Order: sequence, then C-alpha cells, then structure tokens
Amino acid sequence: MSQLYLQRFEYRAAAKSEFDQAWTTALQTFAKSGNWGGAETGIRHVKSYGTAWGGYVLIEVDDADSFARYQLHHSMNYGHMVQITFEPIFDLDAALEQRVRQMST
Repeated sequence: MSQLYLQRFEYRAAAKSEFDQAWTTALQTFAKSGNWGGAETGIRHVKSYGTAWGGYVLIEVDDADSFARYQLHHSMNYGHMVQITFEPIFDLDAALEQRVRQMST
C-alpha cells in the first residue's frame, strides 16, 4: 500500500554558486531517476510546486527502504541549502465524504 507525502523545502541563505550547484545536482538527479531523491524504484514523483521561499513536492511512496534512500540523498546533497520536511498526507475529502453526505440529507 502506498503513502502520499508532501515534501516541503525552504531555502537557507547561501552564496549563489552553492545555490546553483545544488540545483545542478537536483536537476541531474531528476533527469536520471524521475524524482529529486534519485530513487530508482519505490518513489513516484507526482508534482513539484515552487514558491518564493522554496516549495513543495508531492511524492507517492510504496517502499520504506526506497524512501529512506530518497531522504538520505536529500540530506547529503541538499541539506546545506534547504530545510526539508516530509509530511504523510491523506485524502481528507474522501475520508469525510460519507459524513458530509449524511449531513446534507
């Protein structure tokens, strides 16, 4: 069974050259694996969203070991540039659908 995660990243202050190098590594990783953490299997990249301060990435995880490697890749390659958190999320609309329907009748 898979789990959706919302990954949040917030930029830290750094020299432009460090910022550019981190993004180069990130883009090379994404081009090779299809996700920002270099996982060959077990992680499905759904969408990335950018903001002025960083952004969000929605991923679907179906293998705990792959997720561990995904997180380790972030720590080793981007941790000096961004603060990263991973939040498991669920479909609140689907979870509450029956209760809402009952209240509307």
